[in-house]
Amino acid sequence: MAKCSVCGRPAVYVAKYEGKAYCPQHFLEWFDKRVRKTIRKYKMFRKKEHIVVAVSGGKDSLAAMHYMKKLSERVPGWTVEALLIDEGIKDYRPTTIKDFKKWAEEWEVPYRIVSFKEEIGASLDEIIIKGHELGLPYQPCSYCGVFRRYLLNKAAKEMGATVLVTGHNLDDEIQTFLMNIMRHDVDRLARLGPVTGIAEHEGFVRRVKIFYDIPEKEVVVYSMINGFFPEFVECPYARLGFRWDLRHYINLLEEKYPGTKFMIQKSLLDIVSALKKERGGKPKKCNICGEPATGDVCRACELRMLLGLMEPPDWFDMKSIKI
Repeated sequence: MAKCSVCGRPAVYVAKYEGKAYCPQHFLEWFDKRVRKTIRKYKMFRKKEHIVVAVSGGKDSLAAMHYMKKLSERVPGWTVEALLIDEGIKDYRPTTIKDFKKWAEEWEVPYRIVSFKEEIGASLDEIIIKGHELGLPYQPCSYCGVFRRYLLNKAAKEMGATVLVTGHNLDDEIQTFLMNIMRHDVDRLARLGPVTGIAEHEGFVRRVKIFYDIPEKEVVVYSMINGFFPEFVECPYARLGFRWDLRHYINLLEEKYPGTKFMIQKSLLDIVSALKKERGGKPKKCNICGEPATGDVCRACELRMLLGLMEPPDWFDMKSIKI
């Protein structure tokens, strides 16, 4: 068994990319130091913030809620709330909502739950069926991603958030980066980074990723040591997405060549920095719902109209929607 590089006690985690091992106590100290460094490096927070944490009930977002609650207790000008988006996925979301409520209440974090059914007009399960019947060429994750981002921003504004924290970790970010490269989606590449949003917008709640420099495995260890690792329930649509396979191959490379993920991240930051200078500019406001949009109509409204969940305005040409 590996020994802690700091004190010599049995280690619970070995960071191969830096050649060190950590016992529970020194892992938590190391983890905290690195997250605080990430926050400072990317200037994520100001002295006064009303922080809303986007929580799904999974390990990463629960860890983000736990960490931000603890950190806010040391910063007088911060308040923390949580927000969960209920997509309406049978045999999956009810379990994660239960975990979310349990820990939010135990940690005394006020929260709000917003559902696809109430806000979009159909659950994700119903949306997937509708999309298939209409012959729309989208994977479940495509619908989910658009509507989740839309509702997170809309609900966070309604909660008075000055910043929205997500639980995205290093693995999540480089997966998204490589997916967008493989799909030649330059516009989405420009929106990546530790603090998201191409430009300031009065309708956009600034989003930050406090685990941006933290590999997924380390978030798992953090949640296990702190005793709140949730019941593992896999989204039934997860294996249908491109991300699932990409994640597997990246992990194989990291195992063989430790540090690979951090090198990909460095490339990401350089490319995104250049793209933001070239493709910067103020986002528009959707002419239908008023939310931020890259065109005259946001993607959420376009999808709702395609799915028959919203009547298009008289002035809107449905043929203008890119499929």
